[in-house]
Order: sequence, then structure tokens, then C-alpha cells
Amino acid sequence: MSMIDKAIIPAAGLGTRMLPITKSIPKEMLPLGRKPAIQCVVEEAVASGIKQIYIVIREAKRIIKDYFSTGYDLRRGGDAYGIEELEKLMAACELSFVEQREARGLGDAILQTRDFIGHSSFVMMIPDQILLAEVPATRQLVEGCGLESGICSSLVRLPKTELPFFTGARGFELEGDSYSAPLRLGRIQTEDETRAAYSSFDYEIRGFGRAIYPPEIFDYLGDEFTNPLSGEVDLLKTFEKCTECLEHRGLLLKGEACDFGTFEGYYRYLPRLMERMA
Repeated sequence: MSMIDKAIIPAAGLGTRMLPITKSIPKEMLPLGRKPAIQCVVEEAVASGIKQIYIVIREAKRIIKDYFSTGYDLRRGGDAYGIEELEKLMAACELSFVEQREARGLGDAILQTRDFIGHSSFVMMIPDQILLAEVPATRQLVEGCGLESGICSSLVRLPKTELPFFTGARGFELEGDSYSAPLRLGRIQTEDETRAAYSSFDYEIRGFGRAIYPPEIFDYLGDEFTNPLSGEVDLLKTFEKCTECLEHRGLLLKGEACDFGTFEGYYRYLPRLMERMA
């Protein structure tokens, strides 16, 4: 295992793609079996050797912080297995919460953790996405390129039938498609460029919601990278600039990618997850 032992889980988003249910419950708290999605991602981090985990939330999503509180006595008169499992998880890591005061997107959410991350590399874990695999996605990433310098993005091979359920998953210019070693990545492609590159294949290689970033990434998340129309940090602009100075590799993950960030994806992939958990 590498020396990477910090992870950021951004969970401060507005959840607009899953309205109206997200008016009452954050999408990170929607159940994946007996557990909310956010717990599954924390478990993945711990199983990958991550000890310090920072979850970025906003005031309206404090239910996430409350869920991980150990101050409630729920053992009386019921099955305590689920509570004991959660308590073991909490004991296995240092879980902290960071507040994003304004909804300024993913880049700004990452920026809020700068003082906590310090000068360490870290894993960023998008809680919408889960990999069904023998080896957890984050473990594959940190073992495959955790000792590399620069940025290491995770990649998945998506059958074209699954692409409609991965809205926003980007394609990259890349050299090769091997599972055995990190691939050198070029710039982010447009949708048309990615489709053209894989026109003769029944799959496309797209980015997945796990990445290793060096601490230098924070220098590319400031106001100068803000989109004046949306008020959010423009991650495309960030990537274009930071990859001029930082090496960018990608690791092709082994497993079946699932995206629970929309109703369509949630209903498509939940049965597959449940079948695997049975």
C-alpha cells in the first residue's frame, strides 16, 4: 500500500438531478441495501488503507454528520448488528466534517479542505459512484499509482449501453488501454471526440469518481478559475492549467462501474448491487 492515508468525500451538492426526493434527504443518504451510500464510500476508503476522511457538507445536509454520530443509544429492543458495524467503521478511521458555506461546485468543495490536507496527497471520492469489484476502487487506485507524482485519475471501461447512466463522465486522450499499469493521459476530450475515438468499439473508456491529487491541486481551485456565469470553479479550466505543470496518469479499474447520481442510474444499478451483497 502507498502512504496515502487521506480522502475527501464531497457531499455538499444540491442534488438537483434527484429532485424532489432530495428536498427531504440528501442523495448521499439514499439506501444501498441496509446502508446509505455515504457509508458504503467511507467503508471503501477504510478498506483501502485510508485513515483520515474529510466529508464536505453544507448546513442543509447536517443529517450526514448526525448519522455518523455515536451519541444515540439504538441498541435497546432491536438488532444491534447494524449499529455495531457502524461503530467499528467509526473506530477504524478519523472522520471529520468540513462545511462549504456556498454552493460553488466540486472544485470549491475540495478547496475547503486545504487546511486539513496540508502538504499531503489525497484521494477524492465521489459518493455517487460505486465499483462492484473484488478489490475496491480506491484500493486499486492507491496500489496502482499511489506512489506516482502528479494526478492519477481512475478510468473505467463502460459498455456503450451504460453511457446514458453516466452523465458527465469525461473521456481523455490516452495512450493504451491496459489494466496492468497507469496510462499517460492527455487533455479532456469533448463528447464528439470521445465517441469518434471509440466508434469501432462496443465500449468507451471514461473517467470514474476516484482520483489521487497532490497538494499542488489547491493552487488551481481559486477565484481565478471561477466561471463568472455559474459562480463555480471551472474544473475543465483547472485541469487544462494544472496538467501543464503536473503529470497526469490514469488507472483502468477492474470491476463494474455503477452511478447512483440520477434516478435512472439508481434504479438500474441497485439490483446489481443487492445481488452482489446477497
